[in-house]
Amino acid sequence: LEGAGAGAQATAAAHRARASLDAARALFDPVWGGVYQYSTGGVWCEPHFEKLLAFQADYLRSYALAYASSARGDDLHACTQLVAYLDDFLTSPDGAFYTSQDADLVAGEHAGEYFAGDDAHRRAAGIPRIDHQVYTRDNGAMIEALCAAAAATGDHRLLARAERAARWIIAHRALPGGGFSHGESDEAGPYLGDTLMMARAALALYALSGEPSWQATARSALDAIALRFAPVACAAGYLTTPVIPGGLAATASRDENILLARTANLAGHYTGVAAYHAMAERALRYVLAPGVAERRPTAGVLLAADEIVGEPLALTVVGARDDARAAALFAAAAAHPCRYKTLAWRPAAAGEPAAAAALLVCWRGRCAAPVGDPAQVRGGIDRARARADRP
Repeated sequence: LEGAGAGAQATAAAHRARASLDAARALFDPVWGGVYQYSTGGVWCEPHFEKLLAFQADYLRSYALAYASSARGDDLHACTQLVAYLDDFLTSPDGAFYTSQDADLVAGEHAGEYFAGDDAHRRAAGIPRIDHQVYTRDNGAMIEALCAAAAATGDHRLLARAERAARWIIAHRALPGGGFSHGESDEAGPYLGDTLMMARAALALYALSGEPSWQATARSALDAIALRFAPVACAAGYLTTPVIPGGLAATASRDENILLARTANLAGHYTGVAAYHAMAERALRYVLAPGVAERRPTAGVLLAADEIVGEPLALTVVGARDDARAAALFAAAAAHPCRYKTLAWRPAAAGEPAAAAALLVCWRGRCAAPVGDPAQVRGGIDRARARADRP
């Protein structure tokens, strides 16, 4: 919804995004919340009733970003429905998230009549089986989604939930020497996707909380990826699994390399570590290689390339964390829907009045006048970006 350029292009992009968001509401369970896996027949209204954690995460992140952009009540309600479903069905007693809920009450029997009923009807018949496995990759995606929802809505409880889940994963899925396992045991792993998604989750937590431990987690995950998943014989890309002598040939995933390029690049901006920018470029070289670039088009390639060659929108709040106006400025900056940004706090420097909390906005090497009013943050950011776009 942020747009894909000026004028008609931005309007068309926003229209397509809004049409998809509105149509996808047909896949929401109107009774328990949450979203069904997919719809058959080329229409939105014939759902397959399985609910996967990964889909809940994708939808929560998407509607949170939509709400940050448009402030529409329908988008906020979608986020609320998704979180309510997590609360009631997919959250473990320790705060981590379960994998899925079956599509059928009785295996092999279509459950259309069951899901057409109200809460009392359903519970009288029973509850479809919940898979209580806790997978790192899917939890990482949900942690990132909860951070997006916390930023868009200002609901600190969502951030606390994300932190609790992340601490569980670190305690129960961290591997000796770095990285994360998929589940309790990995017969063919470890897998790139698990460690990559926890790197993204930790970066999202760091952006909102500023806690150094989350940056350390992200760095440890990326360092483990460089150690375990970079093929020695090739200067491009990262493998889905490590090379195991005598085992099956390891392969690379285009989508994982796109996501790694974007994650490592952003981590480089947060940490100042040049090696992460090199990781991003290595992943992108694979994505752009002949035979890979010609596959089914995906916007992720363009996003990764655009981010690697450009600078993120840098938003820095100057002021104490316990200062109410500084906190309000940070909340407004976090809620801004720009897809490529960094968030930071810093205390007032010597000579600066401690009470004058302000937001510094910098993009493409240019910084705008500080913003001191939380109500003016979005306008100030938009003006700064427009100014930086001028020759």
